[in-house]
Amino acid sequence: MSPTYDKLREYVFDLDILDTHEHTPGAESRRDPNADVLSEYLIHYFSCDLVSAGLKPAEMDFVRNPAEPLAKRWKVAEPHWDAARNTGYGRALDLAARDLYGLGRIDGKTIEPLNEAFVAARAAGGHYERVLKKMSRIRLSILDSGVDCDRRYFRSTGRLDDFVMVSNVGRLRALEQWAGMAIHSLADLADACEKTLDDSIKAGMVCLKSGLAYQRPLRYEKVARADAEAEFNAIYSDRAVAGGGREGTWGATAKLQDYMMHHVCRLANARGLTFQIHTGILEGNGNYVYHSDPSLLTNLFIEYRDVKFDCFHIGYPYQQTLAVLAKNFSNVFIDFCWAHIISPAASVAAMGEYLDSVPANKISGFGGDYCFVDGIYGHQHIARENIARTLAERVDRGACDLDEARQLARRVLHDNPVAIFGLAEALKKPARKRKPKARK
Repeated sequence: MSPTYDKLREYVFDLDILDTHEHTPGAESRRDPNADVLSEYLIHYFSCDLVSAGLKPAEMDFVRNPAEPLAKRWKVAEPHWDAARNTGYGRALDLAARDLYGLGRIDGKTIEPLNEAFVAARAAGGHYERVLKKMSRIRLSILDSGVDCDRRYFRSTGRLDDFVMVSNVGRLRALEQWAGMAIHSLADLADACEKTLDDSIKAGMVCLKSGLAYQRPLRYEKVARADAEAEFNAIYSDRAVAGGGREGTWGATAKLQDYMMHHVCRLANARGLTFQIHTGILEGNGNYVYHSDPSLLTNLFIEYRDVKFDCFHIGYPYQQTLAVLAKNFSNVFIDFCWAHIISPAASVAAMGEYLDSVPANKISGFGGDYCFVDGIYGHQHIARENIARTLAERVDRGACDLDEARQLARRVLHDNPVAIFGLAEALKKPARKRKPKARK
């Protein structure tokens, strides 16, 4: 690496940062007390790479089961683990093992001591403080897990996806319980959605999130109220109720869903809420990735000009499409959550291209997007390296000087997400002041 990279790496690793998206338990006390290192580390992400490498689903169930002997489970996973450790998912876990537990990497020689250290750290407590604050230097994370969270580490996002994906009586009953009101009509459904949103805002929610790309395409048409109401009423038809109201696909109530998504966008607009949208790659094996092309959202971008749409995962593999959208629409923002471990190389390339094509205030550089805390550490480490590498290349080719590169690093890792998600009030205590260094 160049001397420029060394200087920028030092600066970037010294920054306090913001984390745009997590799925970890909202408090340390909610971690699974029975999990061991394999069952927790394979909740998601690297488990998909193991399956892609050839591990059978039944074998995965065995490997994840903490009631079975660790050594036997490792033997089943080991050949696939070795085949997949080269990925960003694999590297993030090796970094966690190295820096959090003092072990070089995860393999047959280290799996037993790693598990012992993992269990001991959980029993000792204070693991969130050590990993999130001291090791990862994260001031605050936006948590996709309800408003009841430890506010030393998190602020919450809110989801109204269930109000959009109404397809049967069972789902309506669940929404009635959630909103605390009866739902007999489309108007009731819209009111319950609004009430739930306002209750969540009062409880501390800072933005909205939609993950509906896992269930349907991201194109939401402008639908006449009468058409949506007809689909709502059909939920209570004799045929639907006779079937127990338990079945249904997204297509059965597509117009109702489209109508309700526009309703959610209107609510976000009225309340000044940033709207996080899952775009690009879907977690798991065997998905329809083209359902999550960010360009499918274009009609929403056009209509709801005052809503900030924060497009997740750099839209990978549609990262260049997202660059065009963010360049053309003032209300479209780029979020690197999950991206740096999906493909470190693609993230370096995308960051470089975005900085050449998109205003720098529209990019959030890191979101761990993990269900377990150790993964967040590994991910932020890769993200910092990637950003330092991108900025060093930018300086070395004369696109900016070292001071501007440092400013860009702080923008994407701290200042931009604070502004995009309105977190200034939540961060009343200022970021740690750094001692100025002599200009080199």
